[in-house]
Amino acid sequence: MRPIGALLRNESPITIAREALWRVGRLWERKRVLTVLQNGACDVRVRRVGYFRPEPQTCNASSRSTIQGIADLVADGKFPFLGYGTAALGIPPAWNRDFVSGKDWPLVDASRIKIVRHDGSDIKVPWELSRLQFLPVLAKAHLLTGEQRYRDIARALVSHWIDQNPVGVGVNWTTAMEVALRAISICFLLDLVWPLRPDEQLWLEKVTCSLWQHLLYIEANLEFSHIVRGNHYISNLIGLFCLSTFLDGPQIESRRKSYQRCIEGEILQQTYEDGGDYEASTGYHVLVTQMFTCSLLMMKATGTPPAPEFITRLRKMYSFAAAIADASDRIPHIGDCDDGRVELLLDDLEQMLAVPLLQRTSLAISSFLGTGSMLFGDFDRGRLEDAAWYGLRSKKRTEMSTASSVALSRSCPSIALFPQSGVAVLRHEGWEALYFAIPNGAHGKGSHTHNDKLSFVLRLNGEELFSDSGTGVYSREWARRNRFRSTAAHNTVLIDGMEQNRILPEAKYLFSLGNEAQVTPIQCQQIPEGFILSASHFGYHELNVTHCRRLKLTSDGLVVEDILVGTGEHQFELSLHISPRRRVETQQSEGKRLFFRLEGSPSVSVVISAPVHLQLKMRPAPISRSYGSSFSATCTAVRGSAILPVTVMTQISCEGIQNVDRCSTLRA
Repeated sequence: MRPIGALLRNESPITIAREALWRVGRLWERKRVLTVLQNGACDVRVRRVGYFRPEPQTCNASSRSTIQGIADLVADGKFPFLGYGTAALGIPPAWNRDFVSGKDWPLVDASRIKIVRHDGSDIKVPWELSRLQFLPVLAKAHLLTGEQRYRDIARALVSHWIDQNPVGVGVNWTTAMEVALRAISICFLLDLVWPLRPDEQLWLEKVTCSLWQHLLYIEANLEFSHIVRGNHYISNLIGLFCLSTFLDGPQIESRRKSYQRCIEGEILQQTYEDGGDYEASTGYHVLVTQMFTCSLLMMKATGTPPAPEFITRLRKMYSFAAAIADASDRIPHIGDCDDGRVELLLDDLEQMLAVPLLQRTSLAISSFLGTGSMLFGDFDRGRLEDAAWYGLRSKKRTEMSTASSVALSRSCPSIALFPQSGVAVLRHEGWEALYFAIPNGAHGKGSHTHNDKLSFVLRLNGEELFSDSGTGVYSREWARRNRFRSTAAHNTVLIDGMEQNRILPEAKYLFSLGNEAQVTPIQCQQIPEGFILSASHFGYHELNVTHCRRLKLTSDGLVVEDILVGTGEHQFELSLHISPRRRVETQQSEGKRLFFRLEGSPSVSVVISAPVHLQLKMRPAPISRSYGSSFSATCTAVRGSAILPVTVMTQISCEGIQNVDRCSTLRA
């Protein structure tokens, strides 16, 4: 979706030539595949893999209730979405419709379909429905209850989807990523309902032919590029690896080996050495980690050893996610997040079933972390019910209980630093500060980056006080998308109204962002009472201004120093986005020293000071925790004007003596 001119900027002639040759070759490959598809031959068959190793009797009552509850909704024609709630679409649903806007996409050649139409519709709605990720849930409900209707409904929905979406026709064939994720869901269904009964053999033949078409279509439409690639290409590889694992026939084994090698290489290309995903997004970090985990589980199921480098990097990806998660295994929404999954886990299902829409978060990852814990054992957290479906049986938890480990982290300040990813996490006495100096995604070309340089998220006793705004929406409202990814939507400083990275105010640039805000690596200094982190960014170089930020976390709380270095007089605005759970009480809104309080238990005081006159304004600001929905919160904006250099200091501390084992009063 990014303009080709933006992608080619600053590329070498050799890279451009390689890209041109690749695109020409892909056109020829598409023609070849079209001929094969028109021939209609299907020389493959489905084989039993054993990706899942279910033991229904070990599934606890809560998990059973959740799985069956979602399956019952689908059986009634009610399809759950994390961000849109449960939609009554009927059985079967309209596969090409955005039910939010009521707009359809035509059943024409997929290459002729415009993905972003700027008419209030969002293509991600039919895409998400057609990922068919409710199929494994129906199959699990069948295994747990023995009720045939779940199996029958799953088979009927697959058949109807195939009939209504001929290969290469319609909105659900427009990108190879959607084809790949759908194919994985169908393979998972087959794995869970195996063996097929005699009366299901005709259905199996139909599905096998469709899976073969999916494989050929992905091969002909790979979302690869020598210039920039991301999670779409990874999904293509995982889908092809899954299909070549579940199918058997001529040249399938050679495909399987080739795709495994590609996956093992791509994890090193698209993640940093410290484990962070290079698209500058926590949401896509979770999705990509789940993709690579899916491939690892397929290797384990088939007895194929993975490359040691692949294992090393994947375990670091889990360690990264564990480090930024709070005590409830939730991680902040940094960069874009569209709630993408390879497979719906219990955390997702429980929220869809029981949590009010505006209280949901798509980055609740306890089940995700539990699988990582069972695979690698680098950390001891997360729920294990989903891991058991893969045959990863429960191990005894370590001797140290969760409560005692939390108490230890309170008494001993700790830091987790990810230097390549540009993320640091400080913890001390119930305080948790996450500091972000993340390089622009995909080496400066990423489409999922936000203007969040030097932003931070702050938690106290597990409660988030200062939040990231999230994503909200992509193509449905382009102006709203730009607000969510703007500098003012993050806990950082805006200079002279200029964005850190340029956001072009046109609908066609939804996934394009400038690369002005280069960041320095986060520097860490340990002091007797805690830690100091510091970094800078150069997004305001046209103004001859550099923004430097220092975070100091002690048992008293957090001190943030924003140091604006440069020449001349400039206006600045410091935004702080307050969790909706807290009410803001302003006590001093003008002067060189401002003061406001976050009411709650414990009460938190915020003091902001500078050697110039400041003004504190409060404005409503949306926060999104799941794609497609948002709720109203409060942003405090501190504005001033100064001849540089100038330093703005923010002191955040607990008030009173509440909960004295976790926080103390601000030192004099």
